[in-house]
Amino acid sequence: MIEGKVNKKVDFVIPKVNPKNIPDLLKQTPNWIVWKAFDFSSDGRFSKIPIDPTIGKKINCHNRENHLSFDTAFKKYESSSANGIGFVLTGDPITQNREMYLIGVDLDKVFNSEEKCNEAKRICKSLDSYYEISPSRNGIRIFALCEVPLGRGQSSSGEMYYKGRFLTVTGHGKNKPVTDATEALKILEKKWWLVSSDITKKKFPSDGYGCYPDTPRKRAELKSMLNSLSSDCSYEVYRNIVWAIQSTGWSDASDLAYQWCIRSPHRFNESCFNNIINNFNENHDDLITIGTIKYLALKAGWKN
Repeated sequence: MIEGKVNKKVDFVIPKVNPKNIPDLLKQTPNWIVWKAFDFSSDGRFSKIPIDPTIGKKINCHNRENHLSFDTAFKKYESSSANGIGFVLTGDPITQNREMYLIGVDLDKVFNSEEKCNEAKRICKSLDSYYEISPSRNGIRIFALCEVPLGRGQSSSGEMYYKGRFLTVTGHGKNKPVTDATEALKILEKKWWLVSSDITKKKFPSDGYGCYPDTPRKRAELKSMLNSLSSDCSYEVYRNIVWAIQSTGWSDASDLAYQWCIRSPHRFNESCFNNIINNFNENHDDLITIGTIKYLALKAGWKN
């Protein structure tokens, strides 16, 4: 039996944080928050919402006034109903012998196939820095140092960040320090994201980025579909709809997404919204497009 905290809504145990294996570099940086799990799905995934554990209220994890020391965050986590702690990547350089940037790498669904597992092992070996199992127990989180800021958010192979993101920390990894992985990170970034010359050559699918014409008829169609969909939904659906709106390539796509999101003000979180917008990648191999909105709208009873 894995030791941890049980979410009462589902039969799933979130592993208890193991502070002994968390690297000193992370512990010494006061960028910590406490989070709670919401919106569990059938595949074991869930949203991780930063909270003030004293009152249980959602917080903006990018507001530095909400950042805690490691000791404070861990004590609040232990003494409350929170499910874990997280480290906020602010983009500020970390000074050791020289200025370095802390990079977070996120590998999802690692244990779904032997191929993904082997690729994750290869990446961990090449970076040769601290890594651990994620709260879902199906992903791997890596922290490494780099001489330059790297990471563009989501790619088809994994995620990489240096700012604008908080990453959960479980301590379920080997007791290993965060080390300089500059060259390996550069290689990984180049592999995960196409260089500009390749992007111009890439052919998008017929329903891909920018292939939903900006016409009065299409605008009316999108507005009608969005009117049939509630923004008070799971995080995954919420994110996918925002990304689908972004896939239009329209100059006001972000504004349209914002107007849809704030229809549920009790659920809307500006920091979360901005994070989703910033992580949209029009070059994703499995791009989410308007087809997703059409599918969800038809399922909700919308008639074309």
